[in-house]
Amino acid sequence: MKKIKSLRGRIFVDIMIVAMFPILIFAIISQGSLRVWQKNDLQERMQANLENADRCFDIQLDKYNAILFDLCTDDVVVEAVENINNNDDAMEVNTSKLRHELSHVCNRNQGIEGITIFLANGEVIFYDKQNSSSTSSDWAGKVHCPEVKKEQVYQGQIQPIVVNDKHTYLLQIARNLIDYRDIHEKLGTVVFSIDEQLISNILQVGANANTYLLEGNYVISAPSVAKIGRTLDSVKNTRKNLYISKVNQMSQFTICIERDISTYRKTMNEQVGLLLGVAFIAFLVMIFLSYIFTRPYIHVIQSVGQGFHEVETGNFETRLEFWKRAPEEIKDIEFGFNEMVENLDNLINQVKQALLEQKNAELSALEAQIDPHFLYNTLDSINWKAIENEQYDISSMLVALANILRYTVDNAGGTSTLAQELGWLKQYMLLQGTRLGKIPVIETDIPEELFGFQIHKLLLQPFVENSVKYGFYGKEEECVLKISARKMEHQIHIQIEDNGNGITQGKIDELNDEQRDMTGHLGITNVRKRLKLYYGEEAMVYFESEEHLYTRVHLFIPMTDEYQKA
Repeated sequence: MKKIKSLRGRIFVDIMIVAMFPILIFAIISQGSLRVWQKNDLQERMQANLENADRCFDIQLDKYNAILFDLCTDDVVVEAVENINNNDDAMEVNTSKLRHELSHVCNRNQGIEGITIFLANGEVIFYDKQNSSSTSSDWAGKVHCPEVKKEQVYQGQIQPIVVNDKHTYLLQIARNLIDYRDIHEKLGTVVFSIDEQLISNILQVGANANTYLLEGNYVISAPSVAKIGRTLDSVKNTRKNLYISKVNQMSQFTICIERDISTYRKTMNEQVGLLLGVAFIAFLVMIFLSYIFTRPYIHVIQSVGQGFHEVETGNFETRLEFWKRAPEEIKDIEFGFNEMVENLDNLINQVKQALLEQKNAELSALEAQIDPHFLYNTLDSINWKAIENEQYDISSMLVALANILRYTVDNAGGTSTLAQELGWLKQYMLLQGTRLGKIPVIETDIPEELFGFQIHKLLLQPFVENSVKYGFYGKEEECVLKISARKMEHQIHIQIEDNGNGITQGKIDELNDEQRDMTGHLGITNVRKRLKLYYGEEAMVYFESEEHLYTRVHLFIPMTDEYQKA
């Protein structure tokens, strides 16, 4: 019963999933579209706020830059600074002029908390607006003097100044003081110290949002002074807020807007709740409908399960039979099951017969097997008999034959080095020379680094045999067989050339046609098959010849990791 209930449940759930799938897809797509629209709308509004903050910041910087420029180009200021630099200020008249001018600029412009002038002679003149003093200040005379390479330089301060228990953070603008009669002469550097809170008020863009001003990754202006001096990563709360930033081109400070997205998430959660409610109601409806519609098919599934159980126990006589008015799909199941069982029964009988034939073939092969050591020992005995009778040619032939057989039988189908293959061919040619009445000359042209290249055994033998059998047959002149090898990118090119009788062009065309039936050339056919088997489609062989002059065989073997130098 457990198995039946589980099967019923699986079908029941699958039907519900299929039925509810369109509803869920529609709900998910609509929710996704709404989320994307709301998120894009939020980002567009944040982008507009960011652009507005950037413009307001530029306007404020332009204002202070204009004031700073006027101060740096004022003739009175320039003349006073020159006199001080030239030590022409015995009565401190010029110093008094500068201090008066600095106090006048500070008191006339909101936000400028102090002005500091670093003179070329090392002297520092300042005015501290908060203390209303140009002679005594805990901070104005200690302001860092930046190196100004362009028109002006901007820098933030992450440590506040403290005056009468009031903490004030500053942003600073610096500009070189230059005599415009000689622009190459730097008279000093002027630094404006601006109240950060004024800049922060300008950058704020509305409710549910905070604007930070960053120098690098450090906050130099923020609605809450507790966050100044901290890194942006330590200030961020990506779970509650969304962030967008932009580099201000004038100051190279980064403006970052932080937007509370709790309202956005609340709307999204309400939409998800609505979706879950609709899905739950649809789920209840589908439970009832699925139960009604699945009942007629449970019997079919049970019958199929029982049929498989019977087949598992070895009963291949099992057949399914459903009611006559069953749907076509059910009838297909009935027909497919019955045909499958019948095919399985036939297949098992065929496998049994094949195993029996294989076992008989193995027994026959074992009975016909000759121990290679028996053959080697017999050849060795014959060799010694030949030596005793001073038949040294026969002895050499027997030794060559034994080496050939040993090379062929040992690790049959395996690989050997190109040098070993050439050594075997020389032994082979020694025996083949008896057919010709003379031993052909073997010339090799193979770089030393290719001697260790791995090649499958007996790939070259059929071509050498053809040279002896057809090329050198009836030839009275010296018979020469040339074997060369070269490395070509990722391939080894092996060339076998004889100076024999040659081959007609028609025969060459037949040999180079891989699709042609090569009756009478079984060795070449076998080599082609072995090349494809061992090396794949990258390996190839082709022939060229000229009658009465030569025949060349070209083999191309890929240099894979398996066949690299041993």
